[in-house]
This record gives sequence, C-alpha cells and structure tokens, in this order.
Amino acid sequence: MTITAETIAHPSFADMQDLTRLRFYSLSDESGPYAAAAVAEHPDALELHLTVQRFGPATVRALRADMEELKRMARGMGKTRIIGLRVEPGLEADPRWPKFTRLFGFTGQRVLQAAELSLD
Repeated sequence: MTITAETIAHPSFADMQDLTRLRFYSLSDESGPYAAAAVAEHPDALELHLTVQRFGPATVRALRADMEELKRMARGMGKTRIIGLRVEPGLEADPRWPKFTRLFGFTGQRVLQAAELSLD
C-alpha cells in the first residue's frame, strides 16, 4: 500500500471550497491507484476526504493498511482523531456511509447538512 503526495486535487474534489487548505494524496496498491484523499489540519484533528475509485476485498485490505499509515501521520502531527467527511450533493444522505466508515474503525457517525450562499 502506498500513499503518495500529489500537487493537484483529484477531479472529485473540484467542488470543494478553499482547496488551498487541503493536501492531496493518491492511494495505491499492487493493482494501481484505488483512491484519492484530501487532508486538512485542525488543532486536534485531521480532516479526511476520501474518494474510492474501485472497490472490492483487495481494496478494503489496502485501505485498512493505508488507514493505519494515516493514523500514524495524524499522531505524528499531534492529532487525537481523524474526522472523515463526505460531501454528498443534494438533500439525501448516502445510506452506505455508516457501514463503509465502520469497516475502518470510525464511530460516532453523524449527519451534517450544509447550504452555500455565494456572495460574489
């Protein structure tokens, strides 16, 4: 499993606001890239956005290993937690999110709704 720093955002993160606060990574296994990540630092937490490009048992194993590396990275920065966020356009929450995040040890799932008002 390999986590590689990237200089530009994966296209799936294009709609996110203020990309300058994020660092971007690609996650790969023996079959090639399987996910893209965007990470932002907060005082006590690492904010994680993840786009999985392919899924299956091998990808789950690779992501579990890479999550351990992300945990080491967060601990090295003095963070006490990783907060996984998903931006889902529209008004419906993705019902698969709690099951997916539990696969990797996340707990305390919540629904966060947001609206955007552009002042431009």
